[in-house]
Amino acid sequence: MSMVVAVVGSRVEAELIAGMLQGHGVKASVSSDDAGGMELPLQAQGVRVLVPDAKAAEARRLLDSMSLRRSRPPKTNRFQRWIVRVLGGGEAGS
Repeated sequence: MSMVVAVVGSRVEAELIAGMLQGHGVKASVSSDDAGGMELPLQAQGVRVLVPDAKAAEARRLLDSMSLRRSRPPKTNRFQRWIVRVLGGGEAGS
């Protein structure tokens, strides 16, 4: 099973974090509900960085040491929330 260790505002940021974790020997992947990268505004809901359960503590320690971990999606403005709602992505962070 996988565990979420970070939720960030863009796929690019999530990929950089996953790459940093992989560089330290922690297998990591990125997950988002953005229609496979086709609906970028849906990333306003947050892009997740996942690691195996057994490596979660190590990943969090690495992220904390670099001040990279966020526990929830970044705040969105009214326009971003409207775009997410129009595109059918549900509620975005307030």
